[in-house]
Amino acid sequence: MKEGRMAKGGVVLLVDDEVKILSSLSRILENYDYEVLTALDGKSALSIIEENDIDVVLLDLKLPEMDGIRVLKKIMEKKPSLPVIMLTAHGSIPKAVEAVKIGAFDFLEKPVESEKILITIKNALEKSRLEKERTFLIQEALEKYKMVGISNAMKKIFSLIEKIAPTDAKVLITGESGVGKELIARAIHFRSSRAGGPFVVLNCAAIPEELIESELFGHEKGAFTGAIERKEGKFKLASGGTLFLDEIGDMSLRVQAKVLRAIEEGEIQRVGGKEIIEVNTRIICASNKDLERAVRERKFREDLYYRIKVIHIHVPPLRERKEDIPALLRYYLQVLSKESGKEMPKLHPSALEVLFEYPWPGNVRELRNLVEKVVVLYPGKIISRDDIMKLLEMQGIGEVSKVFSGTLSDARKKAEREAILAKLLANNWDYELTAKELGISRATLFNKLKEYGIRKSKKLDF
Repeated sequence: MKEGRMAKGGVVLLVDDEVKILSSLSRILENYDYEVLTALDGKSALSIIEENDIDVVLLDLKLPEMDGIRVLKKIMEKKPSLPVIMLTAHGSIPKAVEAVKIGAFDFLEKPVESEKILITIKNALEKSRLEKERTFLIQEALEKYKMVGISNAMKKIFSLIEKIAPTDAKVLITGESGVGKELIARAIHFRSSRAGGPFVVLNCAAIPEELIESELFGHEKGAFTGAIERKEGKFKLASGGTLFLDEIGDMSLRVQAKVLRAIEEGEIQRVGGKEIIEVNTRIICASNKDLERAVRERKFREDLYYRIKVIHIHVPPLRERKEDIPALLRYYLQVLSKESGKEMPKLHPSALEVLFEYPWPGNVRELRNLVEKVVVLYPGKIISRDDIMKLLEMQGIGEVSKVFSGTLSDARKKAEREAILAKLLANNWDYELTAKELGISRATLFNKLKEYGIRKSKKLDF
């Protein structure tokens, strides 16, 4: 439908080489507020689909030059979410079944009853609406849980996510607390065929030993004291989607054995129940512990370890990929300022230097929390070095100076680095003038820049 035209029921494209059929079906559909477009052959139909916003297609199997199957395949290539209903004569049922396997929504046998065609179109439109809603929600989730990074380590992780997401391969994500293990799990889920299904999280470290089995598998009424009604477990709730078992290294050996069985058999039993329940759940696990060491110490089952580690993703700490800091800062400043309705603050180069030097014990989670404080306390302001130092102290690490402690040699080098950087910034990166004011040669200055890792690219426009 061309821009500016409206249809209450939707826009239907009728494709048939018999003018009488097109005329008859058009009258029926127009009486129910559908906008109707028609085509006598496949080539014309494809042009109409390309140029108009079509909601559903009624496509005859027998067409001149290009038959309905070929037209359907081309539609599926260009607009796979567009519902197509095949029209077929009695002797062409096998072809119609083939069309459904290719991607057609349904098929109707001629002569078509008006009530049946209206119901089928209504169902096709509802499916299309749900598919569009699903696509929107998935895109919204991908944006909400967006992963940011330019380091080689993160680029490799992004590439791996794209490869494994379409599969049902089990994934083990390791790394320190706060590096973004759950974000990676969500990225895998929302890029998979299970994206429309649930993403269920269970933090194994947060659930008491006596309750974790019930959380995982559910329980029957009366199974234990306090079980006043039946409850479904995370495995069942995540069926058709993904179950993310965070901190799986904190799970007891007894529960590990039951999790292994559930993964291998695709079956569970509620606590206190006898019914075998089939589940179709993708498992993604995460841990901040050394699971290989736990296996050697017999604290983690070896068979479960290799079952969940089909694909292993290790996320390095932020201190080992500091080139990601500017991108993360920029992203969180924009997102959190927009969410809070406040003007975005900017970071002075001296403040950025502090953030580059800081070891980030809480990783990306800590950085996000810091940016949130910046947005709340300094909206629209330029954040200085002193501001950042105060905020870092507010993070709960005590005296910030302790974080930057070291030997006398370390202190001297740090002071020298800061002096050089301050001069460069004051002189707008004029190397000749900076070397002169520091009382050193230009060659010595460049050697110092290389030694201390000072690059002009660090002066970023926030």
